[in-house]
Amino acid sequence: MRGTVRAEELAATELDRAVEQLEPSSFAQGLKAVARKLPVAVGVETVVIRLRDSDREGDLHVVASEGISAHDRRNPVFYLQSIAQARALFALKSRHSLAAALGFSWLDGEWLKVDGDPVGTITVASRTERRPTEEQRGRLRSCAERIGPLLEGADRRRATLEEAAQRAARESLTATIEAPARVAKLLRPRELTILALYSEGLSAAEIADIFVISPHTVRTHVKNAYRRLGIHSREEAARLIHTERVLELV
Repeated sequence: MRGTVRAEELAATELDRAVEQLEPSSFAQGLKAVARKLPVAVGVETVVIRLRDSDREGDLHVVASEGISAHDRRNPVFYLQSIAQARALFALKSRHSLAAALGFSWLDGEWLKVDGDPVGTITVASRTERRPTEEQRGRLRSCAERIGPLLEGADRRRATLEEAAQRAARESLTATIEAPARVAKLLRPRELTILALYSEGLSAAEIADIFVISPHTVRTHVKNAYRRLGIHSREEAARLIHTERVLELV
């Protein structure tokens, strides 16, 4: 228990630092750093940060996320929301159809505002029974209140946000997976990343396209990972990589 509290306190400190370092000229990288720190700091499993485009429909584009599966990241509905859809999502929470489609048992969020005008959202959610405490919810609200004004000078043109969203999607698919310690110890980094994507439902061909390698090489990585872990199916891989990771954070 003490270790969990210490990890949360450390994450909260690092979250404050990430917010303080936000710059309008490099908002995408800055918000990605914020998204990485939010799950532990505010007691949730997934985080999605969206920004509103300033020159067209005013849609909300995903520019940073954490804890979202490869399958969900490929869903076009996930990446683009209207302001009305965001309001409905925050009003209905886990009862919203999108939350249900993504398997969330709990969902909430905060608006990012500049002079009272919504310029983005932070959506947080969990698939398990994990819920933030009142202190953690207050930390999320404070984070959103601080981030909003820092985005006043950011380039939020639609083309800029679409490019940021595409970059975030690519980086999230190829990023090193934070697997349970006993799994990470047995696998090489590339094996772990490929196995994680495979366990989330991507085919060997789809993974090959991401890493610019052959499907045969992907299947070899998966086969080697199965052998090292002593498993035989996607389901076993998903349980080892994702379920046990969530339990480590609780």
